Amino acid sequence: MTTMKNKTLLLVSVLIALMAGISSWGGLFVDGLYRDNELVVSAWQGNDIVTLFVVVPMLLVSLFYSLRGAKKGRLFWMGSLWYMVYNYMFYLFGAAFNVFFLLYAALFVFSIYALVSALFQTDVQEWSRSYSEKLPYKTVSVFMLLFAALLGGMWIALSLSFVFTGQVHESITQTGHPTAVVFAVDLTLLIPSMIVGGVLLWRKNRWGPVVGSVVLVKATAYGLALIIMTAVSYRNTAVIDPFIPLWVALTLGCSIALVLLMRNIKR
Repeated sequence: MTTMKNKTLLLVSVLIALMAGISSWGGLFVDGLYRDNELVVSAWQGNDIVTLFVVVPMLLVSLFYSLRGAKKGRLFWMGSLWYMVYNYMFYLFGAAFNVFFLLYAALFVFSIYALVSALFQTDVQEWSRSYSEKLPYKTVSVFMLLFAALLGGMWIALSLSFVFTGQVHESITQTGHPTAVVFAVDLTLLIPSMIVGGVLLWRKNRWGPVVGSVVLVKATAYGLALIIMTAVSYRNTAVIDPFIPLWVALTLGCSIALVLLMRNIKR
């Protein structure tokens, strides 16, 4: 299917954009909304900047082009939905309870519904005819698998260090949160999606370019969010994320891999 015929899905997508806009606007301009420590509040606000000014517009614009049958528009639309799922899992489970809690829950649930529905409506057999023979399956696959191994390996190593030393890593203690929310979300959502996309591309499966593109749209947008979060946190607290060189490198890699896929998918 190259056009979106499900009116419910269309309305849900617009609702997601509206709710995400309200959530991000509130985070930036409503004093006292966030009840976390200063470092975490700075991270939320850096994230809100990217969500409000980059991802919400990207969701709406790509939705428009998807309605017109543009395959690349559909991929960016689904990638934006995947961003929303991943992003609001952090707010739902990682933010100190605040007045937007139910909004975070709604965003998380509606985004899952929209993304799963969109994937089920994607006719990959028809889509496969739009893939160029020059599509770099293996190149993008290797990058995605290396991304998963590097980031997943780092979070696993830091988690295992507690097992052997009993010391909680400072990246966790600085948040004031009792558990490693970042580790949890990445290891259950981001890393598995990178692995699935990478494996599908390596096998030249018809789903490979679709899943790979969706994952890379989200990873590029959230990589930008991490960079902005770091800048806002440094401005407000003078604390700089020691992982920032890694975030920059991975974001650049994701953007290049995404371009390689998109330039070899017609329309």
